[in-house]
Amino acid sequence: MERKNLFIAVTSLAVLLVGLVVYFGVFSIGDDGGAFFVGVTYCGGSVEEAKEFVDRVRGCTNLFVLQSGVLQYDVLAMEEIGDYVVASGLSYAVYGGTRNDVGLNRWLVNAKERWGDWFVGIYYNDEVGGYMLDRTVFLEVAYELEGRSVALPRVVKTIEGAVILCNYVDGQGGEPVLLSLITYWPDGRIIMEDFSESVVITYYSDGSVEVFENRKGNAYTTVSGNITKYLGSVQCYEQVLEQNPIQTYDDAAKAYVNMNRELIEEINKTQLEEEQILVFTADYGLYWWDYQSGYDLVLAELAWNHSDTKEIALARGAAKLQNKQWGTMITWKYTQSPYLTDGEEMFEQMKISYETGAGYVIIFNYSEDPANPNTFQEEHFQALERFWNEVVQNPKITHGSIKAEAALVLPQNYGWGTRNLDEHIWGIWKPDNTTQIVHNQIQNKIDKHGLKLDIVFEDPNHPVTGKYPHIYYWNQK
Repeated sequence: MERKNLFIAVTSLAVLLVGLVVYFGVFSIGDDGGAFFVGVTYCGGSVEEAKEFVDRVRGCTNLFVLQSGVLQYDVLAMEEIGDYVVASGLSYAVYGGTRNDVGLNRWLVNAKERWGDWFVGIYYNDEVGGYMLDRTVFLEVAYELEGRSVALPRVVKTIEGAVILCNYVDGQGGEPVLLSLITYWPDGRIIMEDFSESVVITYYSDGSVEVFENRKGNAYTTVSGNITKYLGSVQCYEQVLEQNPIQTYDDAAKAYVNMNRELIEEINKTQLEEEQILVFTADYGLYWWDYQSGYDLVLAELAWNHSDTKEIALARGAAKLQNKQWGTMITWKYTQSPYLTDGEEMFEQMKISYETGAGYVIIFNYSEDPANPNTFQEEHFQALERFWNEVVQNPKITHGSIKAEAALVLPQNYGWGTRNLDEHIWGIWKPDNTTQIVHNQIQNKIDKHGLKLDIVFEDPNHPVTGKYPHIYYWNQK
């Protein structure tokens, strides 16, 4: 038995030493002094398949991200995979996209104790900026009742860009009762559903009002001068508009940052910082405010035929002025098989990410086919190997060698996604008079500076003065 234990101990030490050799040999340190990680995600639900994927990429990566919606709840599976990843000489990170409990914080702290610096951190929630731009978002997710938080939405931003204000009153037994919904539409309409009066009122910006009184089944149309004569619930347009919790871009930025900050704080961000556990996400918009929400690292998604140069400019600029880390995630180019781009383009995306100073480059390996959740083809493995050998291990190519020589400064809290001229600002407002100007300036400065451009935002807390040789403002001719 003693010989068996000795053999196990020696074997474990050998594996660890091999891992350390790999660990210290794979990080390419550029003149920015930062370490570089290149990795993959595994999104399936099989421990053995995850291990097989580790074996396939261990020679050309140094980071493995367990991005499994299923396995994030399986502590034993996460630990078994993590042990295998670290023993293979790779760093490890896990996904926690739908968890925000105390148990997750405890597991993360234990993971740091278990694997030390080999454990990088948590991929916490996904595409939070993209959701704000394109989907329904609960900007305030709790209703305060007698000092306790109840899981009911207070403010909702819908896919169509409408903002819904939910108003509650205390009902019998101390439970909240929904009193009214007020929906503010991008075209200026305001619809109030008053459940206490059983009435639905539509307000228009020209002062006209339509009222449907459910109990009587009668519909009325009147003008602002007469609206107070028949129902106490009816107000003038300006009075209802004043109740909108998101009236300006500053309001939207504050609501977005507060929403994400509260979610991050639920896993005790302060403690994670003390333990040097990264909290990161991948996104395709609003990087500036992702960082303000508390994320340590944002991975700009290179996908959907968007401009890689523009995404890098937005991510690198936000990270530089806010003193954060940044990286890229190479994800879907198509909405169906083969999902990922071809190997040649993938190689070029990894290469420019490396040369522009990204600290992390991660390949998203997931499909919507339950029978085969992996998207990697042989050409993608070859692209990774080529990148590892020809770029990461090549002393002639320097990490971060392409530096920003210029910055384009956009308006403060201008949460436009920059993808197209029809895109809503903060997912709420239609393009304004500034949109075309900003679009033209971005294109002009990219044409002039290419990958040497950063795109940032006016912010007194993060001044741009003195940070770049050339500084342009969006409203300069």
